[in-house]
Amino acid sequence: MKISVIIPSFNATDKIGRCFASLRAINMAREDYEVLFVDDCSSDGTHELTQKACSAEPNWRALRLENNSGSPSRPRNFGIDAAKGDYLYFLDCDDELLPDALTQLLELAQRTNACIIRSELLADNGRERKRMNQIPAWNGSNTVNERRELIITRTSTVPTSFVKRSLLQLHGIRWPEHLRMGEDSVFLAEVLVNAVHIEYLPEPTYIYYKIPSLTPASTQRYGKRELLDHVQVWTAVQSLLKPLGINYLEGRLAVGLRVALESLIFRNKGDIDTSCLEVFHAFVCKEWETISNVKWRKRHSDILHAAKNNDSEAFRRHCRPRLLIAGHDLKFIRDAVPELEEFFDIRFDEWKGHEIHDEKHSRAMLEWAEYIWCEWLLKNAEWYATNKKPYQRLVVRMHRMELSRSHGEYMNMANVDAVIAVSPLFFERLLERYPNIPRHKARMIPNYVRFDEYKTEWHPDRLYTLGMIGILPSRKGLRRALEILHALHSTDKRFRLEVFGRRPEELPWIARDTKEMDYFRECEQFIKNNGLTEAVNFNGHVDIKQALADRRVGYVLSMSDSEFDFPGFESFHLAVADSFAAHGLSVVRRWPGAEYLWNDEYLANEIKDAVDFIVKCSANSDIFKSSTLKGRRLVESFYPLEIFKKSIVGLYNELI
Repeated sequence: MKISVIIPSFNATDKIGRCFASLRAINMAREDYEVLFVDDCSSDGTHELTQKACSAEPNWRALRLENNSGSPSRPRNFGIDAAKGDYLYFLDCDDELLPDALTQLLELAQRTNACIIRSELLADNGRERKRMNQIPAWNGSNTVNERRELIITRTSTVPTSFVKRSLLQLHGIRWPEHLRMGEDSVFLAEVLVNAVHIEYLPEPTYIYYKIPSLTPASTQRYGKRELLDHVQVWTAVQSLLKPLGINYLEGRLAVGLRVALESLIFRNKGDIDTSCLEVFHAFVCKEWETISNVKWRKRHSDILHAAKNNDSEAFRRHCRPRLLIAGHDLKFIRDAVPELEEFFDIRFDEWKGHEIHDEKHSRAMLEWAEYIWCEWLLKNAEWYATNKKPYQRLVVRMHRMELSRSHGEYMNMANVDAVIAVSPLFFERLLERYPNIPRHKARMIPNYVRFDEYKTEWHPDRLYTLGMIGILPSRKGLRRALEILHALHSTDKRFRLEVFGRRPEELPWIARDTKEMDYFRECEQFIKNNGLTEAVNFNGHVDIKQALADRRVGYVLSMSDSEFDFPGFESFHLAVADSFAAHGLSVVRRWPGAEYLWNDEYLANEIKDAVDFIVKCSANSDIFKSSTLKGRRLVESFYPLEIFKKSIVGLYNELI
């Protein structure tokens, strides 16, 4: 056997297919090479998928570790032990081997008796392929040491080396299993130090994919372990090469450190503690002469100086991407800012209206930002999509009313990275209303509830108290709520309705609308005609987290219209979640999409259904409390702030 191709894998079902296809296209006799897949105990069926692929290929083998190792090093070492080839080629499972690669590598190795061959690669980012790892200075007169230095300082230390197996056996060279990041640099350095014949193939042998997959790789997040690994790698490689007169840190540290700093900013796990910073601080101080000779971006320089000064607060502050939140009426996103500030350095471009802003201020904020969040798909999204820079990432969140506006039609979608809808049905309505938004750029991230902040005290009056949170405009269905109250009140005078929020005359755009005001006058007349004046209480604007329990509300009514024109019915209706969080019940008129958000037992097709549900619960406090508990658990399971926070952080990580 001439060559063994060793491929580690872990949870790669969505990305290993292209690797399979490239291996089937190899231009070499099957008896001359073998392919060893070594699975690191995947949980997504990767090993089973690989076994099936190997059953059709006589020179392919599917191997598996007994326990998950957490890095590709142990699978590669396992592959070394199982390999039969004179030469080993290490390939990642999400990359492609080019058809003629093995033939070219073997011909060069046999002709030169090479211990190791490095080659060029094609980097694919989904838009273009770029030829990389080129060494123009390579020629036949280079000494062994010059060749070592050219490879280690002029190319990336990707794992795809073509290595003589006997060299690894003779010197006991293994992939460092204790490292999750940078293990390829240490392995390559050890091979180069011990190699006598080092060669370079000025042709690409494989395609390296930089496209994010559905299954995040371990290298897509960066934190304590990764930074400590990097420091250890830089130190280890320097120790290996310095006796040969090669200053690795002088030639390569700037590149590696820049990658680490970018990762600290854009992929930070947020787990770097005092002990980790102490290690990084010691390394930076020791190598400050080399570090200070590099021209750093201010963002990177700030982090390095904070590390040199061992200033943990400044270090944490500088290791956050800059997130600009832009738009008018930011109450829905501003509430989450304290939690989001764990991961982002946040500033605001608060517009005076949905189409009115201080353009000078907006441009200043745009210069500062790395990430942009446009709250509302309105003029703010249109402006930022026109003016954002290529390196910035723009996310727009749509709620509901934006579907009745045209701004989405004029938004430059090439500059928008993602558009968020807050419910499953409105995800589809977003795409229906704006066909210029590609489906792959649409996301669904529900609203959240700070359920732990709600007052939840029980009182028997809750069995008979209805509530409405917001009655404006008329589509919110105050009249239906009054009809429910009337039906209940006619049998039991204890039933009453607590209304929270502004009254129609308090909003100028409602007060000027004749049709709207006629509707609310009819509601007032209904109250008077049916003797409900003492049973309806208007509370005005309140802290709803306290007021529901204070006013002893047991049932919050969501009675919105079910219109099918744009913008349509409710997209989420936070009032429903408010009630569950406060240990109350919600009674939801079955507006389209409600069934995707709330359990069926809380949905009412007709007013009679709502009345019957309330009567049943009011007659038995155990039934009431059991239903409230299920509602509370629903909110805690599906709409916690933690899920919202992780979704936003994960989305921007995906878009890098």
